[in-house]
Amino acid sequence: MPDLTQAQVAAADEVKSITNSSSHLALLTASKWNGCAVLDMEISTSAFSLGTGGLEVQPLERVTVLVAQNYPAAPPQASVKHLRWAGFPHVLQGTRLCIYLDPGTEWDPTRGMSGFLRRLLEWFEDAIGGRFDPTTALYHPVGGVLHRTSGTPTVVVDAPMPVEVLEGGIVHRIGLRKRSDHRIDIAAWQAPFAPDLAPGLLVLLPEYLPLGGGSRLSDLLTTVRQQLDRNRLRRVETLLRRQIQCLASDEHLHVMIAVPNPARDIAARRHLIGWRLRSSDSAQALSMARSEASMASESEEPEVEWTYVDDQRGEIAVRRDSERPVAVYVGAAVEVWGCGALGSWIAELLVRAGILKVTLRDPGYVTQGLLVRQNYTEEDVGRPKAAALAERLARLSDTCEIEGIKGNAQFGLRSDVESCDFIFDTTVNTAVNAALDVTQNQGILHVPVVQVATDNQTATLGIVTITSGSASTTTSELDQALHKRTAGDAALAPFLTFWDHDAHPPLTTAAGCSVPTFHGSAADAMGIAASTVSIAATALFRQIAGAYLLSLPHSPFDVPPLTPVESATNVSANVALPDGLAAGGGGGSRKL
Repeated sequence: MPDLTQAQVAAADEVKSITNSSSHLALLTASKWNGCAVLDMEISTSAFSLGTGGLEVQPLERVTVLVAQNYPAAPPQASVKHLRWAGFPHVLQGTRLCIYLDPGTEWDPTRGMSGFLRRLLEWFEDAIGGRFDPTTALYHPVGGVLHRTSGTPTVVVDAPMPVEVLEGGIVHRIGLRKRSDHRIDIAAWQAPFAPDLAPGLLVLLPEYLPLGGGSRLSDLLTTVRQQLDRNRLRRVETLLRRQIQCLASDEHLHVMIAVPNPARDIAARRHLIGWRLRSSDSAQALSMARSEASMASESEEPEVEWTYVDDQRGEIAVRRDSERPVAVYVGAAVEVWGCGALGSWIAELLVRAGILKVTLRDPGYVTQGLLVRQNYTEEDVGRPKAAALAERLARLSDTCEIEGIKGNAQFGLRSDVESCDFIFDTTVNTAVNAALDVTQNQGILHVPVVQVATDNQTATLGIVTITSGSASTTTSELDQALHKRTAGDAALAPFLTFWDHDAHPPLTTAAGCSVPTFHGSAADAMGIAASTVSIAATALFRQIAGAYLLSLPHSPFDVPPLTPVESATNVSANVALPDGLAAGGGGGSRKL
């Protein structure tokens, strides 16, 4: 086979060798096309048992295998020359067989064509046996393929479609908000909408698209005509024409298509795909799509650009952290006291975890030296920390209300602090501790308090206390219990630095009147902050009090990675250990 790479020739030879001794596979012809080795094969399906919902096949099935020039870096592709399997899970656009769901992890180049043919036979065995789950087949409602054109913006969807839209006809005007050159949000599902929104169209199809969404506007109109009727086709054409007439020369016609998922029972679970056309191309495309001769001149009709749909609707998307301890923070209101090496990272982690409100308190300003380990940028230098961090965190979430207050943290106790769900104190400030003591001992602070600090020498050790909000256990009592636990165990001796009042911060960052601080990198501070957020989440979820010592894996100190205070014996019956945390030095070997 001339013009093929050495690897492609070797692949064809390997297939010949394998099929010569196989009772399930036969190589009928080998040729080349467009730089690919084309192997026409025949598969005997008689050995596979038909299961419930399984793929119905003939005793002998023909499969075409393409070995591209990038083989073996990428796997071969398998396809059929009929549409009998269109709509079946893991059959892409009616003809291509999805042999590898994730080629990056499942395709092993060292196994060559032998490994590929083994996976091909396994695909037939699972398909015929009915072992494919259509609910997990990627992009199943639209032919199993990703609809995306390189260079187009992403369309973000996070609000569910109203019932009146789902049940109110096939086509609707929607409102789009351009966030940037690479992001557009669906901000309104139906007109009328705010004047600052750009119009787009939503088309709801009654049936799914086993062959995919096509590549032209005429493909959409053909689908509407086939799935519905001419009256509703004319309605779609009318709104398209009106929309195109309103476009400026530099704008795009944006169309979203809602496709029902045949593997779902809930009608509202529609898969969304979207495309756009330049204003200058839209009128021509619509004219050609409506023309009786459009099929003859299809190659002249402008192609649409598919915009990737980032669908975050609650009925579609699942948070990637939904089964982790941090799920306790979803929807919470939190105060973060201190926006430094620990607090600035803790605040970000809480926003990412899904809190709905955060109040940041810190009296300081951003200086360039802080950028080594605090969550700020060069543009923040000279600004109050709380304000700079609030602005930074606002870019992480559209739903979280963020307030930055320049001032001492303990002043938060004078405000309506009871309206928050949790307080994270990272100040390591004597005045703050005294204020907490007063309010907790008087029983007037009913909000759980998470207090955290790190060691002066390395920032690889951490101390965390979590109150339950009950008056029976205070932050200082937890701290005292943990001190007693530490002093009584020689293996924990390095942690005694947290109670050594003579152990002043060892680092003066500049000659003169520089405020001393601790040694430690951003990686160290982030590690302590991240561990604190997860450890605290477990205790807060169970509404218990707890006190913990922790050590990062790279700490120079030979101490256990996690040590909780002993349950009940040192504080009160309200102090308990979260599931998975053992009392004593061995606790760090278990998972939260």
